[in-house]
Amino acid sequence: MRQLLLLAAWALVGTLLIASGVYLVMPSRNLHGDPRVEQELASCVLQDDAEVRLYQGDSAAAKASWFSVTHDPKGLLPERQIIYQFRSPALYDLVCDSVGVIIRTDTAPITLSADQAFRLRDWPAEARDRDVKRWAVGGALVLMGLGLLWLVRPRREDELRE
Repeated sequence: MRQLLLLAAWALVGTLLIASGVYLVMPSRNLHGDPRVEQELASCVLQDDAEVRLYQGDSAAAKASWFSVTHDPKGLLPERQIIYQFRSPALYDLVCDSVGVIIRTDTAPITLSADQAFRLRDWPAEARDRDVKRWAVGGALVLMGLGLLWLVRPRREDELRE
């Protein structure tokens, strides 16, 4: 019975390692902020059929809100953060017109053409470096979990001994 509990515990640890590794390599729409605690405030569709969304983030850990604007083109490209604003000026609304998107703020509005919004999808080099590290750590966790599960798998010779 003790061996069975030990086997189950190690199998659980291996499964958790794999799940953690997969979670790390899952792409996020945000470079800054946490999409899990963001609430969509507004959205509109640009002339090129890309959807622009405004989110407000608020978590217990952060003392103030943040605002995130994302660009989601039609097709296979994922939704990506194009503007991030912590605290002020607050972003209230966005409106799409024939030229691009106008983001209303406490101060002067932010105006982006559809082409500018698409170009802002390219994250800076330091973000790509962070992605490589995240993939390396996530891959290592998955490999460790798979190795652990492979070690604790039932074997034919174990059945023959009993």
